[in-house]
Amino acid sequence: MENLFIARQPVYDLKQTVIGYELLYRNGDFDRAIFEDGNQASCETIINSFMHIGIDNLVGSALAFINLPYEFVVNDTMTPMFKEQTVLEILEDIEPTIEAIEGIKRLKSEGYKIALDDFEYDDKFIPFLELADFIKIDVLDKDQTTIQKQLNNASQFNALIIAEKVETQEMYSLCKEIGFKYFQGFFFCRPQMIKQKHIPANKAVALSFLNKLQNPDIDFGDLESILAQDVTLSYKLLRYINSAAFSLRREVDSIKDAITLLGLINTRNWVSMILMSKAVDSKPGELITIAMIRGKMCELLATKTQPDIKSQMFIVGLFSVLDALMDMEMIDLLDTIILSAPIKMALLDHSGDHGAILSQVLLYENFQWNELIQTGIEPFIFTESYLEAVNWAKEQINALQ
Repeated sequence: MENLFIARQPVYDLKQTVIGYELLYRNGDFDRAIFEDGNQASCETIINSFMHIGIDNLVGSALAFINLPYEFVVNDTMTPMFKEQTVLEILEDIEPTIEAIEGIKRLKSEGYKIALDDFEYDDKFIPFLELADFIKIDVLDKDQTTIQKQLNNASQFNALIIAEKVETQEMYSLCKEIGFKYFQGFFFCRPQMIKQKHIPANKAVALSFLNKLQNPDIDFGDLESILAQDVTLSYKLLRYINSAAFSLRREVDSIKDAITLLGLINTRNWVSMILMSKAVDSKPGELITIAMIRGKMCELLATKTQPDIKSQMFIVGLFSVLDALMDMEMIDLLDTIILSAPIKMALLDHSGDHGAILSQVLLYENFQWNELIQTGIEPFIFTESYLEAVNWAKEQINALQ
């Protein structure tokens, strides 16, 4: 596990509900190509995902999409476990040989779901298409005509079609408009550019509270007063503090007790998180999950590499999605919130020590692992921080709900 990078990317339906995650892999050895040995890469991904890390920690009850090279298709001794949750992705360079077709039939008969990755239509692939449960169409940097043609070809078969590498709101809207019902990518992590200048009421209220919370002179009494103004906030905080996450011997029944138990910084962080989750309306709930993972991973990386700024890094990661949440430019948002200069500069242009850590988290999230290797930080530090953050976010979301 020491040199393993592993991350996930969500797959959504039309309701923007996560149906699964693609698990992506990289061995962090400095002197190796990314996929010098595709079989070893897939083997280690499967072993680490299902055995050492735990599939439930990575995808919960959702589907796990995993790349499967040729040898895994034709060799029945190399198949992974957990058939109910696993979608095996047949890579685009696998030719439809008799052995490959029989291998996919065998995998289907054993209960696995099959996806065709980076699909481009050719008659020779019809045997694959007739067996597929999912077909993935890469839409990155493609024009509407090209995407529509690929979608029309794929729609002839009995499979769910996924637009993958959807990285902007504009591309998401286009794909939805031309008929896609499933989408993969981080399109929701960028703001949707709209002409309106006003902020919807629920988001304006959230921003107002966030501004008050970030006042550096805030004390316990001020925080208690802010919480007292919003019954929902108070209720959620008390429910959270009394949840199984804390395993308290007695129930906490006052805001003052809750703040005292959590501490000033943790309470500010938690209330900020609750406020942001309340502001989600047209956005996928996964946006808040990403914000929480970023915040926690920033905090964990700072603990190991820059402990002096650890207490500020959760907010840096959490607020890094504010522009996407509010559909506003970050520079305009930061004019409305009291934050220290280092935090503002980190959010605006990823500068300074705070910005360096946020940049590392974003590189990990976007699978830019070559760049991470150049930082000189051991790969296991990133991987451990990411996996801990994913697990932490899952636990906290369960407690909030």
